[in-house]
Amino acid sequence: MGNSSSRGGHYEKIAEYNYFIPSKLPPEIKIDQEMMELYGEAMLSLGKFAEAQTRIPSKRRFLHVYVAKEAIFSSQIENINTTLPQVLEYKSKERSENEDVQEVLNYIEALNFGDELMTDKNLPVSSRLIRECHKKLLSGVRGENKTPGHYRKVPVFVGELVPPPAHYIEDLIYNLEKFINENNSLLPLLRVGLTHVQFETIHPFLDGNGRIGRLLIVLMMMDYKLINEPVLYPSIFFMKNRSEYYSRLDAVRLKGDYEGWIKFFLRGIKTSADDIVKRAWKIDSLLKDYSYAIANQLPRVRKNAEKLLEQLCETPIMTINDVMDLIGTSYATAQKLVNSFIELDILKHEDQKQRNKAFVLWKYLNILEKDVID
Repeated sequence: MGNSSSRGGHYEKIAEYNYFIPSKLPPEIKIDQEMMELYGEAMLSLGKFAEAQTRIPSKRRFLHVYVAKEAIFSSQIENINTTLPQVLEYKSKERSENEDVQEVLNYIEALNFGDELMTDKNLPVSSRLIRECHKKLLSGVRGENKTPGHYRKVPVFVGELVPPPAHYIEDLIYNLEKFINENNSLLPLLRVGLTHVQFETIHPFLDGNGRIGRLLIVLMMMDYKLINEPVLYPSIFFMKNRSEYYSRLDAVRLKGDYEGWIKFFLRGIKTSADDIVKRAWKIDSLLKDYSYAIANQLPRVRKNAEKLLEQLCETPIMTINDVMDLIGTSYATAQKLVNSFIELDILKHEDQKQRNKAFVLWKYLNILEKDVID
């Protein structure tokens, strides 16, 4: 390969390795009609998503569960496999004994922490924010010995790619930070897409680069006011189109094909926004049915029943002890309320659990877990 170069960057032979050093941002993007149409469609879908958000009852609670779903898909791309019920069951517990589940919980914590740093501390999307999120992501899990919160000092290998050597990282991240915060020459979604491919190519950490790169998409979209909750996730689209996702990222390095990547990325944003809107309206309709049933069938315990339903939107798997703690009553009263929810087909027994039996808001979870929503 020698010191060959393309629009996306150049190779440098240092000792035995042929490192790839990406070109600094921004590249000259050729915006054709197809790209503008895809951009318009993505923005339209984001607009519908913003409207849906304002009309979902228990909005924050629903979004909380949707974040868990994104974390699962983003982790699956890295072959960390778990399920939504497994993750939701551990939400209230200190730590999970299941390492895959704990990695997903760490992703959720890293995302929420990034959101908090931006919202409460006014921290821009920056090197510091990225490193703080990385520290949370790898805390107490398999990657905790991979210098969480610090850029790597040694070479890494990503398939056939050897990302830039360590002494290039600070400068490339500084350029990325400036591009994110100061470059107004490109449309916001294009900047988000270009940042993602650049971050993945720099590969600044020893572990967790893919997850931090996808988390960065969400934080930037919030920063640019494209979304107002940290909940729009192209990871599901990337996971379902995993081979194209990687080949599009590679094509930027190999052929300088930024345009092909951006078009793929815009399709991902549109598909992700459309998906959450469909699920949100289905859940909206389901919760209206449940509220109607509670008002008509459980008028004497309506206040507690509504409180339980609202909590179930955030923790759709609960035990009778959980219900007892929530509504502050005796075990028998909590059990009676759960039995009423079972009769109304709101809850059902979770399978394969004998001790400390759990109950599931099953139709709600089905809407969230289904591959495709009509």
